[in-house]
Amino acid sequence: MQGAPNGSGIPRPPITLRLIVPASQCGSLIGKGGSKIKEIREVTGASIQVASEMLPNSTERAVTISGTSEAITQCIYHICCVMLEARIAIL
Repeated sequence: MQGAPNGSGIPRPPITLRLIVPASQCGSLIGKGGSKIKEIREVTGASIQVASEMLPNSTERAVTISGTSEAITQCIYHICCVMLEARIAIL
């Protein structure tokens, strides 16, 4: 729940994190037609965006996630699961 009040009744601002993900894993993270990233958004309530371009002089892309601390934690868990599944599929 973004903006959920803390103990004082004041809404908490959303947290934003940027993850660096190998570009080779981004297809699995996005899914066919964006299905996987949409699922992660719906399940966690977090906002998640995958940069369309690789970082300069790199083979990695930035993945930006934002939301409550709980949503961020769940989102990172789901991202790690997707990356692990993609890695196992390669082996």
